[in-house]
Amino acid sequence: MVELINNLDKDTDMIPVNYIFLKAEWETPFDSNDTIKSKFYLSEGQSVQVPTMKVEDLTVPYLRDKSLSCTVVELKYLGNISALLILPDKGKMQKVEANLLPETLARWRNNLKPRLINELYLPKFSISGSYELQSILPQMGIREAFSTQGDLSGITTRHQLKVTQVVHRTLLDVAEKGTEATAATRMKIMTVSGRLKPTILQYDRPFLMNIYDINSDTILFLAKVAKPSQSQSS
Repeated sequence: MVELINNLDKDTDMIPVNYIFLKAEWETPFDSNDTIKSKFYLSEGQSVQVPTMKVEDLTVPYLRDKSLSCTVVELKYLGNISALLILPDKGKMQKVEANLLPETLARWRNNLKPRLINELYLPKFSISGSYELQSILPQMGIREAFSTQGDLSGITTRHQLKVTQVVHRTLLDVAEKGTEATAATRMKIMTVSGRLKPTILQYDRPFLMNIYDINSDTILFLAKVAKPSQSQSS
């Protein structure tokens, strides 16, 4: 919080702060003993070694979107929070990003079907981002707040005030037990099949992650993981 509000102008009268904190455990946590170093292929064709989590024989909501050339899996947290993990086919990230609209996310969620994933690999990563929104919000129609004509009477009795800066920062850690290391247990059930081809899903290239509240259908975090140590979120 200190870093969020430093370098203040001497004429600053007020600092409204909107803060969201998410701490959640996976409904089915990954076993840290299964985490290994493996390659993550970057968009420019290079690769880096990253800690990669693994879970076996997990039945999850699944969707193969042929029209957008991507695979979508839902991993649930305890409670009412879920994460959509969107894996574009190689070379299709730009196509998926161009269609990443609220109606697309809703269509994915409404068409997920349970599927057994024999092996799922997901890199551990920490996402952080900082954005200056005072140039973006006017393009979205929020203009008067940045002038002395804005009505801020709902939060202050002072007059002739205007918003001069809007800073948005995010931090999200994805690890074996959830967004933060907390106690959890899991049971691993092995499925034996000698005829079916195993389903192996590897998030070993750039992918998207949407964390949302199931009850309110509200997006909490939307992130693009292009390089696990240098990801972007919002």
